[in-house]
Amino acid sequence: MYTLCPNCHSVHALTAEQLTAHEGQVRCAHCGAEFNALARLSDDYPSSEQDVRKRSETNEPALLGSDSDAPAMLMPAPVPAPPTAGWPWRVLLGLLALLTAINLAWTFRGSVAPDSDLARQLQAWSVPGFEAEPIYRDPSRMHLIARDIHAHPSRSGILVLSATFTNLSDRAQPYPELAVTLYDSNNQPLAARLFSAADYLQRTPTAKELMGSREQVPILLEFAEPAMQATGFDLQFR
Repeated sequence: MYTLCPNCHSVHALTAEQLTAHEGQVRCAHCGAEFNALARLSDDYPSSEQDVRKRSETNEPALLGSDSDAPAMLMPAPVPAPPTAGWPWRVLLGLLALLTAINLAWTFRGSVAPDSDLARQLQAWSVPGFEAEPIYRDPSRMHLIARDIHAHPSRSGILVLSATFTNLSDRAQPYPELAVTLYDSNNQPLAARLFSAADYLQRTPTAKELMGSREQVPILLEFAEPAMQATGFDLQFR
């Protein structure tokens, strides 16, 4: 098949592959003009067809109007590269992808394990339906199962309060604070103090460390004995 350059009238031999590669758009090797080869396509070469075939087989370029009547070789016209998206579009596409992922996670939230990395990430993003569950705390479910107060066996002026308490709840909860009040024989308060978990555990529990259900915690607290003798005490969980 042959085509004719509309600018310089050079004749060019074509193959079906060249025509379909760029939808017929080619560039003349003689004058550089771009044109649609389909518009001037012909099955026969105007003249010197034998010479044209010979040069086409050896892939030697020639220009019409020179010493030879062979056609000029064709260069396919470049296809312009698609425009690259600017950074605003990339940011927008990223946000759309994120929103799509969040929407899918919320739609199928029943299938997302509460302790999975995905659930924790969605909690960090405050996605509805994935809010972090507040820490369970119910001091009223703490219960004393043993209690005693006595003078220190080897140190004078020191009172020792010993007790054991347990968590009656079916759920773990943070270790409570202990509010201790000492009383005299007339049931009048002599001294009061609030003990943190670090005070009675003799260590500082981590933020995630909880007192398990039915767990028993023994405590041993020391007080400087008040001027008036303490005969009893009250312990409240907070």
